Amino acid sequence: MSPQPWWSQLGDACFGLIPRVPYARPDRSDCQGIAVVAQGLSAAARTDGPTAFTDAAFSIPCGCRTALIGPNGSGKSTLLRVLAGLLPATSGTVQVLGAKPQLGRARVAYLAQRPRLTDPFPLTLRRLVQMGTYAHHGWFEECRHGDEAVDHALHLLQLTDLADRSVHTLSGGQLQRALLARATVQGAELLLLDEPYAALDQASRDIVEGFLFAPNANLTIVMATHDPADSQRFDRILELRHGALRTVHACAGHPHRHA
Repeated sequence: MSPQPWWSQLGDACFGLIPRVPYARPDRSDCQGIAVVAQGLSAAARTDGPTAFTDAAFSIPCGCRTALIGPNGSGKSTLLRVLAGLLPATSGTVQVLGAKPQLGRARVAYLAQRPRLTDPFPLTLRRLVQMGTYAHHGWFEECRHGDEAVDHALHLLQLTDLADRSVHTLSGGQLQRALLARATVQGAELLLLDEPYAALDQASRDIVEGFLFAPNANLTIVMATHDPADSQRFDRILELRHGALRTVHACAGHPHRHA
């Protein structure tokens, strides 16, 4: 084996001196008590747009699966984007897992209704799932992809046979399952899902429901849907209508499940 070139050795030495600056602030682990709490919350879909909802007050316990219902245009997507740290609130306060909403948190995963991927960029499904590890690495730290965790996530969402496929050839349902697999590898405890069933055929929907409602899954879920039938399996139901939010059904019985 030929010796490593001097410029390569110099590069390795320089990077070795750079602190491993984290990509995101370390999150405290293990959600306990309340996962999301908001008081007097108001927000708009755009900074220069009309207010989508005002004075919203609600809380979501850790481990509670919550349906966010309401007609199209009622502000469901806006609320999810506020919780994900993608939009600022115009007034009020909100905390997500004990902190203000912010990008890059390993414990929070947001899935948009219509995920967009750069068309020319070569990316396999497996590599997309591996990206779930990135939040745990520093900017200058070698990224070890955690093959065992990736394999488990692919198996969990029944994607193993598609692992080497380009993401640009996947159906909408397959892509949604791949993004959920990425959230699994990420170790996300809170899933913010914007109408994830919209692009799913029945087979993919059955797989996703099995993942979201697995009895042993340590997940807190907030899922937007405009179909009231989708909300029947959830522990808590929040309804957005005419700019106001109300709790239709709260977790009763034991702390995180309705009786």
